[in-house]
Amino acid sequence: MLGAAALAIAGCGGGEDDRSEPGTEPLTKAPFIARADAICREVKQAQRPHTQRIQTVSRGADALRKVAPLLEAALAEARKGRQRLQTLRAQAPREDRATLDAYFAAADRLLAAAARLAQAARADDRAAGRRLADTADALSADEQRLAGEYGLEDCGDVF
Repeated sequence: MLGAAALAIAGCGGGEDDRSEPGTEPLTKAPFIARADAICREVKQAQRPHTQRIQTVSRGADALRKVAPLLEAALAEARKGRQRLQTLRAQAPREDRATLDAYFAAADRLLAAAARLAQAARADDRAAGRRLADTADALSADEQRLAGEYGLEDCGDVF
C-alpha cells in the first residue's frame, strides 16, 4: 500500500503477553500462516480500489490533495487488517511470537509512514511527501523480508 502511494507522491503492535484469548487454542505454524495469509489477501482486496485510483491520479497542482483521501481509505483498511493479525497472534505458536513481533513492528513502521504520507498529502506538502516516499522502499523491504523469513506469502506487502 505505501509503495503505491509513495510512487504517486514521489511523482507527487504493541506486544501482548503470552496468554491466549479465552476459548482460543494455539495453532501450529502452517495453520497460523494460512489464516494470516487469508487476512492479508482480504486486506489487499479491500485496498485495491483505493490503490488503483491512487495510481491513476493525474500529476498536477492538486494531485496530492486528490491522493490524500484515497491513501487514508487504504490506510484504514490496512489498520483493520493489522488489528485482525494482532488478534490472530494470540493463537501463534509460542516459539514464533518473537519472530512475529518483529514482523508486526515492521508493519507498524509502515503504517506510521503511511499516516505521515497521508498527512503530507492532505497538507499538499510535496517536500515531506518526497522524503517519505524515499523511505518507503526500505520500510517495505523490511516488512517483506520478515514476512518471508516466517513463511508468510501474502503479508509481505500488505501494509
